[in-house]
Amino acid sequence: MQLKNIKFKMPKRKALITLCVVLSVVLVILIAVTAYAESLLGLINRNTNEDMISQSEYDANYNETENNLDFTGPTMDAEDVVWDDDVSVLLGKEDGIVNIMLIGQDRREGETRARSDSMILCTINKKTKTLTFTSFMRDLYVQIPGYRDNRINASYAIGGMKLLDATVEKNFGVHIDGNVEIDFAGFYKAIDSLGGLEIELTGDEAWYLNKRGNWDYNDASAGTWNLKKGMNLLTGEQLFAYSRIRDLDSDFGRTNRQRNVLSTLLESVKDMNVKELNNLLELMLPLVTTDLGNSDIMGYAMAMFPMISDMKINSVQIPADNAYSFAMIDGMSVLVPDLDENREILKQVIKAK
Repeated sequence: MQLKNIKFKMPKRKALITLCVVLSVVLVILIAVTAYAESLLGLINRNTNEDMISQSEYDANYNETENNLDFTGPTMDAEDVVWDDDVSVLLGKEDGIVNIMLIGQDRREGETRARSDSMILCTINKKTKTLTFTSFMRDLYVQIPGYRDNRINASYAIGGMKLLDATVEKNFGVHIDGNVEIDFAGFYKAIDSLGGLEIELTGDEAWYLNKRGNWDYNDASAGTWNLKKGMNLLTGEQLFAYSRIRDLDSDFGRTNRQRNVLSTLLESVKDMNVKELNNLLELMLPLVTTDLGNSDIMGYAMAMFPMISDMKINSVQIPADNAYSFAMIDGMSVLVPDLDENREILKQVIKAK
């Protein structure tokens, strides 16, 4: 006997129970993941120091003068600098683009906020699956809203993340979605948990690091290193020393090395398993201070997650080559940017097709 066109149906009650069980399991997993994410994000420090200083405090503390006998550029009066304030469109407000400013502090013991030692704009372009690191040189001479013109790194000491963002927006026409300040000394120590990072050194870089000796985060010398030209597995301490080299090629080389470390770290994260990534987050998140809320952080993380495996990484600096001039202004050796040129370069980087 042949059975034809016979349909087997699960009883409705049993189907409903099965569906409820599946949904319950999914719900429990979602609650657990959310609770765990919240516990991780609870390790992050929240930005609470955004008070502006007065103009008199600014005059007393943030008009630096230098005795730079090696400076050979022109001396200018602040009034001689003519700014182009025509910022018609803010870069980064388009859908699919997120701009996060990464701030490295050079705060001394006892200080609550000092000049920003490093300013690296991290641009996530979801459409092109691109992450771009853009260093803003700390000696950039810029307009600081509400204050006299100064180096860009003074804006953070004067008014924190909010004023730094306003300064970048006014001069370069870039919208900042949020800020992350990192204790860079602790950051490099945390890299030791990865077993270090493979970095290619030039002969000069290897020579310089070896010459300085095994200097730690307090610049205490003890022992020696034997680094060589080419690829080296650098410890956290060596990475910290590498990223702060200025004597060889000024701040331009230093910021390039910092971007190189970030790019290399990101490449290594791509190959981490869940346990390794979790351990890294637990070490690094307490070193972070941010003005972003948990929902923002989780949203950006979820947006980046699908991109990680095939994400392209770019690296640039502002001011760009041939888009600035050296000058001595008010006793400060500064870089006076061509705002039109640098805005155009930022446009190409941020809105890359």
